[in-house]
Parts: sequence; structure tokens; C-alpha cells
Amino acid sequence: MTQNTNRPTTGATQRELDRTADNAHDTVNSATDKAHVAVDTVSDKAQQVAGDVKDKVQQVADKAQDVGAQAVDRADAATTTVGEKMTTAAQTLREKAPTSGPVANVAGTAADTLEQAGNYLQEQDLADMRADVEGLIRRYPVQSVLIGVGVGYLLARSRRR
Repeated sequence: MTQNTNRPTTGATQRELDRTADNAHDTVNSATDKAHVAVDTVSDKAQQVAGDVKDKVQQVADKAQDVGAQAVDRADAATTTVGEKMTTAAQTLREKAPTSGPVANVAGTAADTLEQAGNYLQEQDLADMRADVEGLIRRYPVQSVLIGVGVGYLLARSRRR
């Protein structure tokens, strides 16, 4: 029997297979390393973007809180101003009202009420007023609902015209 020289020997075939397997293994390792690097890069970018978004959201929240605080300050200043004007109106009413008779009694009562309301508005801030209104609603729930319905009816009727 003659040996075919075109066929590689078993040892050479095994070496070639081992070399091919090593190359395939190296290629897989290289691809895995590149995939890990890509995943790490994407993860770092995602964390960076998330951090940036979180910073922006915090900035918007801080800005909204500042605007809200400014609005509350303006509203408090407005209620104080209204209270001062009510107190001034009460004093003017007392000065211009007659000194005796039923008109004097009504004017005195109106002036007292205006002055009390003006003092209340000057002394209380919006949070205190809110707490007072909540207390009234809790003490008189049925009356509060009826007042709300009445005011709603009047508003709806005034809008129709």
C-alpha cells in the first residue's frame, strides 16, 4: 500500500484542529472582552445621563419651590395690604358716620367688623388662614357644603349672563 502524500497525517490534523480551536477561542475571548467594554461604556454613559437628568430635575424643583415661595410672600404681602386698607376704611367710617342714631349704630358695627377683619388679615399669614378655614369646615361641615353650593350657584348664574 502506498501512502497518499496529499493527506495530512493524524498528528498534523490534530495540531491544525488545536490551532483552529485556539484561534476560535481567542476570537471568542476578544469578542467577549469587546462586548464587556461596550457594556461598561454604555453603562457609564447611562449613569452619566441619569445623573444629568437628576440634576436638571432637582434644578427645576428648586426653581419651582423658589417661585412658590415668592408667590406665597406676595400673597402674604397682599393680605397685609388689604388688612391695612380695611383698618383705614374702618377709621374713615367712624370719622364720617353720625355720632348718634340707628345709622351711627350700624356704622359703628360695620367699622368694628372692618377693623377686626383688617387686623386679622394683617396678623395672620396664609397658612394660619387656611388652618382657620379648615377648622371651620370641620366644625360646621353641613353649613360649609351649603355655602359652597350657594356660591357655586351664584358663580354659575353670573357666568351665564
